[in-house]
Amino acid sequence: MKQPQRPRTIPRYLRLFFVVLALSFTVLLFSQRWIIRTVRTEKEEQALSMLQLVRTTSDLSVDQVFKLSQLLLLDNTTSKFMYQRPIEGGSEEIQTLIDAKSVLPTATSVNAILSEIYLYSNRNGYILCSQNAFLDPELMYPSLFAFEGLNYRQFRSRYLSASFTQAFFPETRALVHGRERRVIPFIQTFPLNNPSSNAGKIVFLLDAAYFHALLSDTVEGLNQTIYITDNNDQLITYSGDASLILEERVVDGQHRRRIEGEEYLISVLSSDSSGLRFHSVLSLKEVNGLLNPMWLVVASISVGLFLLIALVSFILLLRSNRHWNELLGLAGDGEKHLPYEQAATYISSIVAKDRNQVRQMGGTPFITDTFFRRLIHGRMLTAAEISAMLKQVQADIDLSSPLVYQMLHITSSSTLELFNDEILEDLDFMRIAAARTASDVFGIQHYLYMDASFSIWVMLWSTDLWRLSSAIEHFAKTFTAVSPLSVTIAVSNPKRQIDDIFQATVECTEIQQYLRREGAVEQLVRYDELSFSRDPYHYTAEMDRKLHAAVIRGDTKGTDEILESIRKQNYQERTLAGDEHKNLMRALYASAVQLAQGVRSALPGAVFESFEETARFFGEQAQAVGQAKSDSEEILTDRIISYIDTHYQDPSLNLSHMASSFGMKESFLYHFMMTRMDSSFAQHLETHRLERSRAIFGERQISIAEVSTMVGYANPQTFRRAFQKRYGILPSEYQRTVLYQKRER
Repeated sequence: MKQPQRPRTIPRYLRLFFVVLALSFTVLLFSQRWIIRTVRTEKEEQALSMLQLVRTTSDLSVDQVFKLSQLLLLDNTTSKFMYQRPIEGGSEEIQTLIDAKSVLPTATSVNAILSEIYLYSNRNGYILCSQNAFLDPELMYPSLFAFEGLNYRQFRSRYLSASFTQAFFPETRALVHGRERRVIPFIQTFPLNNPSSNAGKIVFLLDAAYFHALLSDTVEGLNQTIYITDNNDQLITYSGDASLILEERVVDGQHRRRIEGEEYLISVLSSDSSGLRFHSVLSLKEVNGLLNPMWLVVASISVGLFLLIALVSFILLLRSNRHWNELLGLAGDGEKHLPYEQAATYISSIVAKDRNQVRQMGGTPFITDTFFRRLIHGRMLTAAEISAMLKQVQADIDLSSPLVYQMLHITSSSTLELFNDEILEDLDFMRIAAARTASDVFGIQHYLYMDASFSIWVMLWSTDLWRLSSAIEHFAKTFTAVSPLSVTIAVSNPKRQIDDIFQATVECTEIQQYLRREGAVEQLVRYDELSFSRDPYHYTAEMDRKLHAAVIRGDTKGTDEILESIRKQNYQERTLAGDEHKNLMRALYASAVQLAQGVRSALPGAVFESFEETARFFGEQAQAVGQAKSDSEEILTDRIISYIDTHYQDPSLNLSHMASSFGMKESFLYHFMMTRMDSSFAQHLETHRLERSRAIFGERQISIAEVSTMVGYANPQTFRRAFQKRYGILPSEYQRTVLYQKRER
């Protein structure tokens, strides 16, 4: 007896369709206001969060400047410079300026936000920076450190005359190292504990570009104006629309203000550490303009999807009654129809019976065959899909224990002659031989499949990797011995996870492509035995610059480190093909030619063949440059010693005179003596004069004034102080001691 079917009419589904449609519209209309309010609140929170990020980042950078300023304010060399009177020409007191100036290059290099630092002494009127000393700043001002729109008197009146503890000044243009840059001056008065005395100023020029980049990151999709003021609401710098900068003071927090008839969201945050105030101005009209079409877009998409789903569901509902009857007719016995649960059980028994019959006949169930076809041809794309398919073939592959998977791909060059019947028979025999050999060697732990290109795929699995590797060797030896065609067997790397089987098929394909490209003919090729050229060489302009700089400095150690980095990045972290290796050698050869021309050495004979040859060339160049520099430095050292020994008796002798005589820059000689001779010119000259005076005391009895004149001191008192400071004894006492020792002998 047939099970009676429940009548289902179309009007019922149509009524349900219209009810759901009306409900959807109602929900969308009520949710519109909630969506806009939620997103607007989110934008407002983003504006405040962005301002907090700007404040935090600025505070961190400015705090480093504060710490640096404290070090400079407490530095003894800075104090000496600030209180130093004007220096007469040729005076040894020039050393105070040199010492004070020497701390500035290090100070500017430790903080990226600093463009330059100026030290100004109110006592002597001098100004120092990291690269220069302005002993006549009014004369040197227009060309070396001019500020926008100000002459030197205006510059000094604005930045250097007023007494204050510390202050930020508005962004301006300044000439820094010959280049015009936008800077934000931050100035502190020396000494810090008594700024009213105004002994001098420390001027920090903060890089305005740093703050512009910081302020330009705004709320996504909106034009936000952000500006910074000091605690007195003086504008320091800004990003955005300058017309929106407020003149009146606004307390910290978020406020809504109307500016020229339009409503804006004003966010204000103050910094306790830097004393700066951060302001954000965001147009609510822009926020509303961004959100107004949102509900319409959401509604349109939702309704469109709903209509599509409803239409598909409606069609499926109409067809489901017919399909259900057909399913019952297929699963039923004669005129008897089954309930759904019994029909599903009956279908499962049919599937199991069919699979058993196929296995008994020596075949493979269709679902298993389909699974491997999809796997080998790249139709199975996700791990979820492969897991779902494996549930269907659980009886065919035992996945209960941890397994190692490998893939074999067997190809023959004879597949290009498929129109020959004899070749087709050989290919079929090759398949039969491969199947029987695989059964003998791998047992049930394999699956063999011939694809549309007449190549054979064999998937293997085992619990023992070593045994599986040995079995593959045995299979290759046995199969190639009986195969009527010459074949190549590509072997993937072992895979521990079932998801990695995708990569195994790719590796086999890469092996075959590599062999065809290289024209190699081998019987068994493993993936891990080949070097595939999948990566281009890596040699950037920065690498080239560093290599050149190290060689030109004569730094053999640095040159070796850079070459080792190039070798590691190209031959350890990458696998270069022959052509990519040649391209790298050409690039390094071009660098070698450019370097050889720069240092005027012999050019390399031809393009490098190996990286070892390249490293040897650059290493030899660095060594040669280093040796040449060492020789030239030794010659210059001898010249300096000889010059001082010849002219030490001249009281007016100084570093400037020697630099002029050598035709060199004074700054170069100063740096050379400090780094190569471990002393300044003044220290070396004083040592030579005092040593010579001791020799004179030992030779004959002579007055202290005469000795001081003979060794180049214009003032005997200066000689006495220098002698006592060096040897801990007055010259007269030393002379008496020497004479007494002579009498005793």
